[in-house]
Amino acid sequence: MAIAILTALIGLASGFVGAMTGVGGALLAVPLLLTLPQLAGLHPITVHATTGLAMVQGLTTNLVGALVHRRAGFVSGFLLRWTGSGIVVGSLLGSVSSRWLPGRWLLLMLGFVLLFCSFQMLRPVPEIDLEDDFAHISPTRFIAAGLLTGILSGATGLGTGSLTIILLVYWLKVPVRTAIGSTLGISLLAALTGTFGKALTLQVPLVEAVGLSLGAAVGAILGAKASHRLPAKTLRHILAAFIAFAAFYALWRCISGVAG
Repeated sequence: MAIAILTALIGLASGFVGAMTGVGGALLAVPLLLTLPQLAGLHPITVHATTGLAMVQGLTTNLVGALVHRRAGFVSGFLLRWTGSGIVVGSLLGSVSSRWLPGRWLLLMLGFVLLFCSFQMLRPVPEIDLEDDFAHISPTRFIAAGLLTGILSGATGLGTGSLTIILLVYWLKVPVRTAIGSTLGISLLAALTGTFGKALTLQVPLVEAVGLSLGAAVGAILGAKASHRLPAKTLRHILAAFIAFAAFYALWRCISGVAG
C-alpha cells in the first residue's frame, strides 16, 4: 500500500508537469521512481520496472492531457495527421539506424540542440489563435518536423515532446497552447505501443502501475487546466526550463556512457 501511495504522488507531480508543458513528464518520473522508494525505506524499483512504469505514466498523461486540451480546443487534427505520421516513420528509422550509429554522439548532438532550443523559448513569438493561420502551410514541413523529431527520439531513446514543441512553435508558427495539446496527442501512439511492449515482457509491476496511473490522471487534468490559464509567455518560460533539463539529461547520459 505504501508503494502505491508513493507512486501515486510521483504520478501526480509528473502528470501535472507533463500535461502543462506537453513534454510527457517521464523526465521527472524516472529519477523520482529510481530514488524516492529507497529514501522512503521501501523496496527499490528496478531499472527495468522503472522504464515500464515511465511508459504507463506517459500513456496516462498523454491520454488524459490530450482529452482535456482537446475539450478546450487546443488539439489540432492537422498536426496529429501530418506531424504525427512523420514521428511514427522517423521513430522507426531512428531506432533501426541507431544500431550502426554512435549513440553517445547522437546524445551529444541532441543535448546541444535542446539547450539551444531552451534559449529560443525565451524569445517572443507572434501569437496566433486559429488553426487556419498555420494549416495553410505545406504539410511537407510538418511531416519533416515529425521525421526529424522521430529520428532523434528513436535513435537516443529520449521522448519527442521537447523538440516537437520547439519546431511547431518557432519553425511552423503554431500557437504554444495548440503545440502543447497536439504534442500530447501525437505522443499517445508511441506511449500506447511502448506500454504494450513493456507489459508483454512483464516489465510493469501492477500495484505501482495502478498508483502511478491514478496519480498521473489527476495530475494531467490539473496540469492541462493550469496551462489554459497561464499567459503564453509564462508557458514558454516554463517550457524553456524543462527543455533545458532534458538537454542536461541527454548530455549527462552522453558523458556517463548511457547511450540509448
